[in-house]
Amino acid sequence: MITIGFSSHQVEALPFIHRQMERHQVIVLEEPPSPNFDGMLHGAMSIDDYILELDSGFPEFGRQMCVLLRELHGEGKLIIQVEPYLERLLEIHELLALGKTAEEISHGPKFREVYEAERRATGALISYYSVSTTGAFSVVVQAVKDFARADALRLTLRERLRARAIASEYRPGETMYVEAGYIHYPIYRYLRQEMGRSQQIKVVYPLAQVIRKLKGKRRNMGPGDILTLHYALHNEAMEELANLLAARSLIYIKLNQKEELFPGKSGTPHIEDEIKVNRLVDRLDFDHCRELFQRIRLSKQKEAVQLAHEYIRNKL
Repeated sequence: MITIGFSSHQVEALPFIHRQMERHQVIVLEEPPSPNFDGMLHGAMSIDDYILELDSGFPEFGRQMCVLLRELHGEGKLIIQVEPYLERLLEIHELLALGKTAEEISHGPKFREVYEAERRATGALISYYSVSTTGAFSVVVQAVKDFARADALRLTLRERLRARAIASEYRPGETMYVEAGYIHYPIYRYLRQEMGRSQQIKVVYPLAQVIRKLKGKRRNMGPGDILTLHYALHNEAMEELANLLAARSLIYIKLNQKEELFPGKSGTPHIEDEIKVNRLVDRLDFDHCRELFQRIRLSKQKEAVQLAHEYIRNKL
């Protein structure tokens, strides 16, 4: 049996992820292979040194995850890192550093798809940044949609490659837990294709009960991720819906807390912040987003939150 666990890379998620992982014999992490991973698991390398080497955007999550993985390894679990897209991307960066040209790399069969997908997504992201602070609202919305399309193409390639690699690692009769972020849902489709209809593949959301209790919606995903998944799963989104999701995502990314938060009294600060922001943006139509965006586009997160609440009080 294969279980795909869709969750977030946040400290508060770890107890719930742990409960799922400990039920399985094999744990597949959503990260490229690291040469020092086995050394960290066996204690030959300290967790702090390992995390420093990774330069993680969520260092405390990474540190506590390593503690958890050491415990599971000690219980006899097989833990492997499987993320071919990111592995190839790292190799591309290494080749560029060694003096290889982009043309040479893009013509190599191993790297062609990854190089092109990353080039398109990076180009679309740069285009978005170039208009995000001064461009007309309609232009910025279009840039968000363009990036979501390019990101969806990158996402589907990433999941196809990962599903293929996971299928090659699976042995009949094993129980395997596959770690995946919320937006990586297409991996279920591709793993199903690789494994066939007879193989049992279960989908779980470790944080689902917490999100339901707090009355969150849509696995607590923001509008930008929802738009990307529309393109990834259906190749399209109705124009009016795409415009609305793109517009709401412009507000969401200004209001959402981006720094790593640590569980305090509530124990779920990231989840609660995301629910609050989603509730706010869910109340906005396209014109509301246009008006509010002009007020907060150059603001820092805390100021943007205050301005958004003022707007809601006065307008809705």
